[in-house]
Amino acid sequence: MGGFYVVEKPFLQGFFGTDPHRSIRLSLFGRTTPTASEATLGLSRLAAIVESSDDAIISKGLDGTVLSWNPAAERIFGYTREEMVGSSIYKLIPPDLHHEEQHILSRISSGHHVPHFETTRRHKNGTLFPVAVSVSPVRDIDGTIVGAASIKRDMSQIRRGQEVSAHLAAIVESSDDAILSKTLEGTVKTWNAAAERMYGFTSAEMIGNSIYQVVPQHLQPEEQQILERVRQGEHVAHYETVRQRKDGRQIDVSITLSPIRDQNGTITGASSIQRDITQRKRTEEALRQAAKMEAIGALAGGLAHDFNNQLYAVSGFAHFISRDPGLSPATRQDILELQKVAERMASLTRQLLAFARQQVLTPETLDLNAAVEDTRPMLQRLIGSNMQIELALAPGPKWVRVDRAQLVQVLLNLVINARDAMPKGGTILLRTTTLEIGRHHLVDRSNTPIDAGAYAELAVIDSGEGIGPEHIPHIFEPFYTTKEVGMGTGLGLATVEGIIAQSDGHIQVTSEVGLGTTIRLLLPLTPEPKVQRDSQSPVPRGAASRERILVVEDEDSVRTIVSRTLQADGYEVMGAREGKEALALLDEVGGVVDLIITDIVMPGMSGVQLAQELRQRYPDIPLMWMSGHPRETELNSDDVIEEQVFLHKPIAPEVLLRVVAEVLDGAPKDRA
Repeated sequence: MGGFYVVEKPFLQGFFGTDPHRSIRLSLFGRTTPTASEATLGLSRLAAIVESSDDAIISKGLDGTVLSWNPAAERIFGYTREEMVGSSIYKLIPPDLHHEEQHILSRISSGHHVPHFETTRRHKNGTLFPVAVSVSPVRDIDGTIVGAASIKRDMSQIRRGQEVSAHLAAIVESSDDAILSKTLEGTVKTWNAAAERMYGFTSAEMIGNSIYQVVPQHLQPEEQQILERVRQGEHVAHYETVRQRKDGRQIDVSITLSPIRDQNGTITGASSIQRDITQRKRTEEALRQAAKMEAIGALAGGLAHDFNNQLYAVSGFAHFISRDPGLSPATRQDILELQKVAERMASLTRQLLAFARQQVLTPETLDLNAAVEDTRPMLQRLIGSNMQIELALAPGPKWVRVDRAQLVQVLLNLVINARDAMPKGGTILLRTTTLEIGRHHLVDRSNTPIDAGAYAELAVIDSGEGIGPEHIPHIFEPFYTTKEVGMGTGLGLATVEGIIAQSDGHIQVTSEVGLGTTIRLLLPLTPEPKVQRDSQSPVPRGAASRERILVVEDEDSVRTIVSRTLQADGYEVMGAREGKEALALLDEVGGVVDLIITDIVMPGMSGVQLAQELRQRYPDIPLMWMSGHPRETELNSDDVIEEQVFLHKPIAPEVLLRVVAEVLDGAPKDRA
């Protein structure tokens, strides 16, 4: 196409930065009537622009015949210049879009500019792809419109980028972690939905505002240091700190930050992934606490075991001394006091075992209401005249399976605590009720879900000083006390928790400073017991029985006490320090023994190993267990322990004799 042509300015505006609102004709040569040299220079400039463009620049007649085709058009559409110049532009257009091209050419012939629009074109290989198109009229030197010039940009990569961006945005929005970005000064740029849930601030409240809204004041220097590390190009991974929600509650978070760079590689901000780890921290703390409590419990149980053996010796020898008819009244009174001290020491040992959840319980089915009523007089005497015990017992019996003595111990400990919380006097309310708990409907004091089922509730309520929230998580820890020095051991509530846990129960605590404390005990309801006939206790044998008993015990003092108690009641007693010695004695007498009483943990051959040997060699000899450490009943999975009588040391003489008589009554009498 010969002559001098101009294109409308809008055609170039997106590529050369011209004013998009002006509507004048632009000469490529700087003036309307150029000189020959100017024309040559202008054409050279135009050719350079067209040839170097990354966009397809195409000219065509008003009938759609292609007149020019630059290298970018070859790359984008796959056709060479030779294949396209002189051919129809409709080769590039899907048939269903031919009408679109016809409409564009009609508008161009009327002098209109068709600004940026997106459509679809066809590659030489037949694939369709998105393009952005701008079209302007081409005029001859007289201003007559003779064709159209178009710029076409392949949008495939941009579309793919947009799809990737949309996909990434969807991932960010659906993440359970807070994902946000901020400037190096801390101004929030993006804030996803998880960040809204985690911190309580909406994106509108945070974007454009400071990140320090969620940083506790004492940690703001830390945030500045972290941003400075990011400014230096450092990736900061999984550092744990504390952040603050909109409602003021502080949460534990794990944060990872990475630098954000612009196209030149300059760091302009930081991206941050933040995870709420508050629950994880609580779980870790609970596990640490559980491990600590288990270690303390094991220590307490071990101490109680050794202590029980010594107590047995003290109380046993005191018992024998008290039977001496030649004692003076003063000496006899001293012995009685010694026995009382031993009993108090035994009570403390039971508390240690209860805390360690190793106490030997004798559970029975009892009415919780009746047990509370029976205990009330003792509790009233305990708290003094300036306080009152009031009962609010729901109607009807509430059958639970607990150790009666340990339930009394629980009430004693809780009422003493309530008394101490009301130095000016007041009322302690004991309330019972029943409730049905659905699955995970309630949690206990350690935030553990309570199993679904029917429960009896015993609440001990005072109107005393209350417990501060900082103390409540610790009040069941052993030796933790808010009382003054010398006013408490710190074992009371730890003992309560141990007893209730052994009874498959749960504890809930609510308290407010100045408004009192409520401790609720939940015990599973059990069916009402069947009425049983009274049975007569076996009568002790007396001096004429001469039945032979083998006592196996490594503690000399304990073995002596048990042996003397049995001998005083007419039994013939043999003693052994451990299992191998016991077997040797049995072999000496040809197995002619009516009963074996053995400790469980002993040096050499243990009681369990002895029992296993007896099954093979002397299966008809009945066996009784005794121990100061009830946990030893779980040392062996063999049922040899479960099928035998078990006595917990220290053993009262009358209990030992009664149980021995019961076992011998059921034993075979035909011995060789």
